Amino acid sequence: MFLEKKIDDKIPTMLLKDLGSLKMEGKEKVKDFNQRFTHISNKFAADTKPHDSIIVDYYMSKAQTSIAQFVK
Repeated sequence: MFLEKKIDDKIPTMLLKDLGSLKMEGKEKVKDFNQRFTHISNKFAADTKPHDSIIVDYYMSKAQTSIAQFVK
């Protein structure tokens, strides 16, 4: 039980790290980037998912500037 709890506690931190290291590649399609971003952000359990505004901030900082401005 102790190990399961330790692993469960690390998962949100690891997912935030994954979102933080995500970057939209130069010629990557927005659709493909959105799928990668959504895939990671959907892995959070409901009780550990960051507030939507934090998820949006991560997205805006990782998308290409022109896409982020359009989304804004």
